[in-house]
Amino acid sequence: MFFILQSLDQFLLEFINLSYHNIFLDNLVLLLSNMGIIFFWIIIAVILYFMGNEKTKNIVKKMIIVLVIVVIVTNLLKVIVMRPRPYTVLSNLVVLATETDFSFPSGHTSISTSMAFLLSREYGKYYLMIIPLVVALSRLYIGVHYPSDVLGGFLVGVIVVYLVDYCLD
Repeated sequence: MFFILQSLDQFLLEFINLSYHNIFLDNLVLLLSNMGIIFFWIIIAVILYFMGNEKTKNIVKKMIIVLVIVVIVTNLLKVIVMRPRPYTVLSNLVVLATETDFSFPSGHTSISTSMAFLLSREYGKYYLMIIPLVVALSRLYIGVHYPSDVLGGFLVGVIVVYLVDYCLD
């Protein structure tokens, strides 16, 4: 069973990663991938804080709490699982970036999922969940994650938001 899942993981990664590449699309995907970094969401939080009302300021405080927890949990899981990056195992990938840490779970996906999910729930704007989908696909296209890595990142992001909501309410 594990072999089947691993084969599916590799097949999906290669299907997305070995798809059409050109300089415009490659650079666009690298840019979109940045919606999964900490600093992107800190900038969003600062803008919301200074432009928002009291409700928004409280949401921003929750964003910061979730962001800290999701980064800690993601990095702990990376050290526990120690999964190598796909480009260190598969020689046929188109690699547009490299990373120095482990692969599982995807930090970009866990961060973007937690932030988009939190904002979606708070504001009822569920279309924001397109952001982690784009980030997750970008990580596969770039060649730095397996599909199971981004799925794991998605789950971490959602679970952390639910746990923080549970603890704060």
